[in-house]
Amino acid sequence: MKKTTKYMALFTIPAIIVTAPAFIDAAYDWQVENTENLIDQINPYNTTYDYYLNEAKNAYYLLSNYQQNQVRNSTTLFYYLGSDYDHQYVLTTFSNKIAAISARNSTFLRDIEETNRYYHSLTTTQQAIIPNYLYLQLQNYMENMTKMKAVQLKLEQLSVQDSSYVYNYETTMQEYQLLPYDFRTLLTPLMNEKKREYETYFSPTNNRTIAQQVINEISKLSTSSSQEQVASVRVRYNGLTTLQQTFVSNYHDLLYIEEVQRNTSFGWDPYHEDEKDKQSEYSTNIEVTKKDQLYTVVMPVSKMKRYTNTKIIVSDTITLSIPKDAVQKTNNGDVLTMTIEEMNEESILFTANMYDESFEFSSYIDIEVKGLPSSATIVRLHEGGEYIATPYRKLANKFMIKTKTSAQFTALNSRVRFFDIHADGHRYEIEQLAKRKIVSGVEGSYYKPNAKVTLAQYAAMIARSMNITTNESSTYQDVHGKWYESSIVALLEAGILEQPNSNYFNAEKVVTRKEAAVLSVRLLQYAGIQFSDPILNKIPFTDFKQLSTSDRYFVAAAYELGIFGGKENGQFDPNGKLTRSQMAKVLYKTLQIAKMI
Repeated sequence: MKKTTKYMALFTIPAIIVTAPAFIDAAYDWQVENTENLIDQINPYNTTYDYYLNEAKNAYYLLSNYQQNQVRNSTTLFYYLGSDYDHQYVLTTFSNKIAAISARNSTFLRDIEETNRYYHSLTTTQQAIIPNYLYLQLQNYMENMTKMKAVQLKLEQLSVQDSSYVYNYETTMQEYQLLPYDFRTLLTPLMNEKKREYETYFSPTNNRTIAQQVINEISKLSTSSSQEQVASVRVRYNGLTTLQQTFVSNYHDLLYIEEVQRNTSFGWDPYHEDEKDKQSEYSTNIEVTKKDQLYTVVMPVSKMKRYTNTKIIVSDTITLSIPKDAVQKTNNGDVLTMTIEEMNEESILFTANMYDESFEFSSYIDIEVKGLPSSATIVRLHEGGEYIATPYRKLANKFMIKTKTSAQFTALNSRVRFFDIHADGHRYEIEQLAKRKIVSGVEGSYYKPNAKVTLAQYAAMIARSMNITTNESSTYQDVHGKWYESSIVALLEAGILEQPNSNYFNAEKVVTRKEAAVLSVRLLQYAGIQFSDPILNKIPFTDFKQLSTSDRYFVAAAYELGIFGGKENGQFDPNGKLTRSQMAKVLYKTLQIAKMI
């Protein structure tokens, strides 16, 4: 009996040994799973990072060696435990760099840039441990530094020779005032210099002194002066600011002498023009009738002035000015009939007819309109019912609309803003051209000022700005049927573009600085603007002699007219590609000289 009991005891002992690990493994599994869950919660991008790292570490080291070997993500825990010291070092270093940034230090901007470089040198994990308030502080420094540099660039680019100088100065000063104090102080010396320059610009004493030098040079000229002497004085006059030019009291003498030099070879002298043309600026012997809102002007061609514009007062608010060469005389019996219908207070319909057929003038005539809002933009109603660009100038309280054909003109309150030209040096020119519907955005409200300009795009802008149109089709295979076909053909007919000796026009090529200079000068010639031939041996560009003879003329003329300047290295850079921003400046300046804007 005892023996049996002994044997039975021996058999029962293994049963206890076998079943015991099942209970132990259950406890092990729970502890391992808890540790793994804690490790999974470790997130360096979360504020709970330190908490879960510490909890996971404690839970892991409470496990037995057997349990630790079962933890599937223990490698992740060791990675974070190993980098914890590194993270603390990164946080301390970054905090110290932020704290060291001070406007009192001469290294203020350098410290900001150095801190920004350090931040971007960190790994994503290291960046994640930087507190949000410190990161935002760095971002604020960087944004203000970018704004400050943009204002600095605008201040440096301010030029009294720029037609939009006052506007550029005032907008730049507004942006300067919006800068935080610490960043404004860095620009104070430059700002004070530009402020003195601005005050000098409006100084009557200074302007009169500079203008007097040009007055003296003009007074030394005569009709027998050489073309080089007259051209030299013209360059001096064009170099004056707009305000200084108003003080040149004998400017008309310069115009007269230039006119004599251009026309004496054709057998007449303006000094001997008919006395009848001198007596009155306006024609009083041309019939004007009114019926309701329709004005009719009947003008015999024989009654036009011979040497000056024929000006006709149509109403209290509308005056016509017709150049002597706008109507080609075929015989003394020709009669031109013009009508102006006031569609409403801000829209007029102008028509011109001869022998009951629509008449097109040989050169632009002026329709002077008064009483429109000073902020108005004049546009032309297109056949499709959309408004398109039309050339006009604003002088004091009147608008001078320029046209060669019949058209309906409307005054709109147009304002265009682009998101990406805020810091652009040619922002004013871009906005003015866009307001007149000469240029437009590329993608919605973005202008893309640094994008290159193709010949097709530039031709379309010139055609719009001058209202040069045609109904003819192109014979060039790469132009026919394209959106820019009519613009290319119209400029070819006008002589602004040159006919290539090929079946392809290559309109998609990027416009170079040399090509833009050629287009500007030809545009002025088409507009009837007279200017003296440039003095080639006085052009300062170091690469000027590398140009062909014909290109030298156009580049030199564009330089003397103030349309183009040179690069900082003294070169003209004829093959440099034109950006949309540069194009706006060149086109705006050219249209100003052409009196089309």
